[in-house]
Amino acid sequence: METYPLDHTGTIVHLALFTGIKNAAALRQRLVHASTLPDDDNGTAERAAVDFAFIDAAMITSRLHVLTAIHQALLARSQGVLKTKTLHSEVIWMLEPGTNVRCSSTRPKAKPDDLASLVLSTQISDSLKHFGLSTSTSSLLLVRIVPSDPSASSGMPGGDEVLRRMHDVIEGKLASLELLGRLPEGGTNEKSIRKVRFFVWERPSRDALNSHREQTYKLNQDAVFSSLKQGSPEALQALDRLVISTVALKSVM
Repeated sequence: METYPLDHTGTIVHLALFTGIKNAAALRQRLVHASTLPDDDNGTAERAAVDFAFIDAAMITSRLHVLTAIHQALLARSQGVLKTKTLHSEVIWMLEPGTNVRCSSTRPKAKPDDLASLVLSTQISDSLKHFGLSTSTSSLLLVRIVPSDPSASSGMPGGDEVLRRMHDVIEGKLASLELLGRLPEGGTNEKSIRKVRFFVWERPSRDALNSHREQTYKLNQDAVFSSLKQGSPEALQALDRLVISTVALKSVM
């Protein structure tokens, strides 16, 4: 596990990579169940036990990829503009640079706010589908963010306790984060990462509420890949740089 004290954000970030996951389906079911429990002692305890960002490591290109998403999530929280319910779910949402939602131009009397809400809702769903835990996940990256201020972190777990809690919920082998983007036996899903889409919606004018132009882009369409063989070290490096750039620009796109 790696720990990053981010003093400028008042937080400490813990990251751990697990490979050979054996309980992905059961863990996913546990997360869903925990979210439905009442706000009593048992429900609170169960949600605390799984209070991590569970990220499919096959969709992560490097350590910097996830750290960039974490910084974006912390920035959103500091500005009071979180798009999701928790900071950990915001990290997963930040990993999704685009969306494949396509809003019909014939949508009757569609208001800009309605379209924006639809795009956001679909993008959050896409981020969980693309980067979150699934029943077929074989490698997991866990993120836990806690306050660094002693007065705010009372009762929060320290590094050793965080790692113990990770082991309590994960049936897998702790691995080096250096493997991110280069998981063995084809574990890094370069093909799926390249298929991540950007949806661009533009109104021709401020008054044209029900008319727009649509364009969808994929990372794979970037010109940098035209001369690089998929799976080559050069292609993986180019993909990593492109992905990090899109995540870093997400809040301003």
